[in-house]
Amino acid sequence: MCFTGSTETAQRIHKALATHAPASAVLIAETGGLNAMIVDSTALPEQAVDDIVASAFQSAGQRCSALRMLYVQEDTKDRVVDMLKGAMDTLVTGDPWSVATDVAPVIDAEAQADISGYVDEQEKKGRLLKRLAAPSRGQFVGAALVEVDGIHDLEREVFGPVLHVASFKAKDIDKVVDAINDRGFGLTFGLHTRIDDRVQRVIERLRVGNIYVNRNQIGAIVGSQPFGGEGLSGTGPKAGGPHYVNRFRRTEPASVHAAPEGDAVAADRIEAALATLDPTAWSARNDRIQVLRRALDTKGTPVRRAVNAAATFDSGPFRMPGPTGESNRMTLRPKGPVLCLGPEVETALAQAAQALAAGCAALVVAPGAESAVAPLSKAGAPVAGIDGTVPAAELAKAQGFVAVAAAGDSGWTRGLRQALAGREARIVLLETEVLCPERFYVERHVCIDTTAAGGNTSLLAAEA
Repeated sequence: MCFTGSTETAQRIHKALATHAPASAVLIAETGGLNAMIVDSTALPEQAVDDIVASAFQSAGQRCSALRMLYVQEDTKDRVVDMLKGAMDTLVTGDPWSVATDVAPVIDAEAQADISGYVDEQEKKGRLLKRLAAPSRGQFVGAALVEVDGIHDLEREVFGPVLHVASFKAKDIDKVVDAINDRGFGLTFGLHTRIDDRVQRVIERLRVGNIYVNRNQIGAIVGSQPFGGEGLSGTGPKAGGPHYVNRFRRTEPASVHAAPEGDAVAADRIEAALATLDPTAWSARNDRIQVLRRALDTKGTPVRRAVNAAATFDSGPFRMPGPTGESNRMTLRPKGPVLCLGPEVETALAQAAQALAAGCAALVVAPGAESAVAPLSKAGAPVAGIDGTVPAAELAKAQGFVAVAAAGDSGWTRGLRQALAGREARIVLLETEVLCPERFYVERHVCIDTTAAGGNTSLLAAEA
């Protein structure tokens, strides 16, 4: 199943698949976002405003990638907002068949009422900075600009031509990025700056699928900018990316594994074990495969096959084609903590080996797990083991992981998937294939307009 739409609808689809389909049924979901852009004081205001207007108001803001939250450095906010208001005055709202139209109607009357009601509410709160008139006939909503303190003020995604704006101090840019990450969405992001170090600093800190630098953040081109988010914004892999087509097929024969037998492991014990694992230093190492080979040298065939699969997997980075003056680069990053449930300990170790190869932390819960992971832990890998099994009811409650690996199609794995589908917030997938090294990465793409120029060059030294 492949779906593009709201996070809530994707969660309902996940529940339906868990109830009516095999545990191995594929779900690729690209969902909503509270997409942000940061404009610092070194950016060229004219270029930034042009990209802001396109990102926020094209297609009446009805793009999953559309800009929702604009941060402007306080030194230049007044100028940028004044220019933005002027640019909004040039927008034409009306007949979508006319080449002169900039803002077309929204999808239906329900959406029109919802968006208009939201803007009315912001006006009552004294937050409305500008609102364009809309035709009286038809399902139109005039573009609106709303002032807020930050992304934490956005209770939900308003899927229409509504842009929120806030200011920030230069010294607080890391706090702004952290606030964006904390909302849990990770679809698109825009950055306007002339400081190369700042670009790298933000990219490294941000958890977003598609990042655009010194250009608008809509209209991804298949083949150049593989598209898709993470967290509340999607499951991956990216549409148009190197692993997308492969996700629609089995890479190994369907298997049936008996459910594990052992003492039940409670959710709080899982969370406590995960909290002890810090993959920071491990993910920065270039010798992870060599460490895994040495530590797992005496293990059985499933583990050796898993290490070999991880070793031969191409994790990039990938240079994507694009027009002259544009850089497109896709990278794979560790997905996050993985819960490896086997069910047999050798299978669980194979799952953990692939997660660790990607730079993730891994918690193995299976009969015999504690002694099995000891060589890995001694070698410095962020891994822990708990002897026992995880009941579906405890899996539904536990937090702290982003993926669960449990092999095969069986009543046991189906129960696990139903438990995961019943959880709120981000979709956590069940990985049922033993050999799937690509599933333990998130895919991120950065598009940079390398021709961008201008800005207040006198600020470059002070901002660096």
